Amino acid sequence: ERCLETIAAREPIVKALTAINESGARADADASAARWKAGRPLSSIDGMPVGIKDLLETRDMPTEMGCAAMKGNFPKRDNAAVWALRQAGAVILAKTVTAELGGSHPGPTTNPFDPARTPGGSSSGSAAAVGANMVPMAIGTQVGGSIIRPAAYCGNFALKPTQGGINRGERLATSQSTHGPHANSLEDMWHSAIEMAKRCGGDRGALGLMGPDSLPAAIKPDRLIVLETEGWPDLDAATKTGFAQLLRALEAAGVSLIRRAEHPFVEILERAIASGRAVCNGITSWRTAGTSAECSTPRPTASAPVPRRPCSGPSR
Repeated sequence: ERCLETIAAREPIVKALTAINESGARADADASAARWKAGRPLSSIDGMPVGIKDLLETRDMPTEMGCAAMKGNFPKRDNAAVWALRQAGAVILAKTVTAELGGSHPGPTTNPFDPARTPGGSSSGSAAAVGANMVPMAIGTQVGGSIIRPAAYCGNFALKPTQGGINRGERLATSQSTHGPHANSLEDMWHSAIEMAKRCGGDRGALGLMGPDSLPAAIKPDRLIVLETEGWPDLDAATKTGFAQLLRALEAAGVSLIRRAEHPFVEILERAIASGRAVCNGITSWRTAGTSAECSTPRPTASAPVPRRPCSGPSR
């Protein structure tokens, strides 16, 4: 009920959601409350209200992918990760805004701390919904930076696991995509990720996310590599100053920092990834074009053409 109250108060400005299953969520929450009262919760996240990025199918809400061409798309089935959340007792409350097809064309979502600023993308709705306290956890997806960027912009804790660490199921996606949770606490972030992975595993052929049921203890690093990458020249002076302050705090805490000028291996790495943005965009564009062709072109056989049908995307 607190989540619904917050949604009612903040959604008109934040615009993080595409659909809300209020009646279904209330019924699921009541069922969870009964399990806890009986001492038989399904998991540590039993009863947690969650949001699902609108690239992932949900059996009780449409999946329109931020795309006018997908308006009304309602397969009435769950993505593997959504299924796993339900099995763990989580309450699937809402679908969250995505940039169009998870790309770069933004949706209507605003930053939960300043509506004049961007929430980041493409998991804009998931990050903003968590940042605005609409839900304690929401699922995002990432190819380039679509989990970690909006998490940073909206003040979330978020996990971009090893690719394929959480099963992507049917998702209409490029081969580089990865599922991961946004949350308002490290504990909720970890519990959500591990409970999904325990039930749906990783992608076919990939090692699923592994770890303890509870949040692992923090480990202080002895040393860190400081990467500038190709975006460094584009940064403004205030951002560079803030980053320098962060680095000084790490050094004061006893962490050794290694920069490109201080070790030849770091310089080699910097040069190796200097065109990373173009490589990522090139691969993604090629895969998106291929997926679009699969969805729009009938596949003929030797005897007769295959009738055209709605395409929910290959299992990748």
